[in-house]
Amino acid sequence: MVNPTERGRVPFRVAITAVVIFVAGPTLAHFGIVPPLVGFGLFVLGGAIGLLNTIAGVVTIVRGARGRGIATIIISDIPGMLLIVATVHGGGPPPINDISTDLSDPPAFAQDPANSGRDMSYPEGFKEIVRQAYPDLKPLRVAGSPDEVFARVGKVAADMPAWKTTALNGSARTLEGTATSELFRFQDDFVIRVRAEGAGSIVDMRSKSRDGKGDLGANANRIRGFFAAFGSH
Repeated sequence: MVNPTERGRVPFRVAITAVVIFVAGPTLAHFGIVPPLVGFGLFVLGGAIGLLNTIAGVVTIVRGARGRGIATIIISDIPGMLLIVATVHGGGPPPINDISTDLSDPPAFAQDPANSGRDMSYPEGFKEIVRQAYPDLKPLRVAGSPDEVFARVGKVAADMPAWKTTALNGSARTLEGTATSELFRFQDDFVIRVRAEGAGSIVDMRSKSRDGKGDLGANANRIRGFFAAFGSH
């Protein structure tokens, strides 16, 4: 016969473990101890373990260890529910990781900023997806000569949080840089291009993730954020 004090001990320990893994993932990634994808994987793993372990908490209650069962459910739900919230929040964007405002002639990177041998050409299969998923992402048409506008682009980019300019080409009027996410420290590369259009200028931007197949909408939001900041500058 199982000692009542032993009932539910394993599920309770699993709940604690789930929380530790869930918290360790982003913490280790944030401080550069593990790569961002590894940290994100631990985050998801901890949440998944928590969700599954709530069932064990219910079983523990049924077996008579009500207090420990309730504690197991509550603790397990911390990573489990947070994972659900994160999934719902990021579940809308399509699973692509390279967004451009100009799909007929996407701004080009001079080279792979990560020096990892990646193909930096724009994926042909992404173009129609971007048209359908992000109809609001259009080239920005502004008054002013291309040189004036490009100078403004540099100033606004320098003020964007967590952005680092890595390359400036004054003759081509392109600015390249890297944006680092706050929690997991994912790095995304972007390029902004200014060209003449009539009496004014046209600004295009492309943002591409280094990791993962999807970006949870981060690249599109980065473009929106820059255009909004540029418009208010």
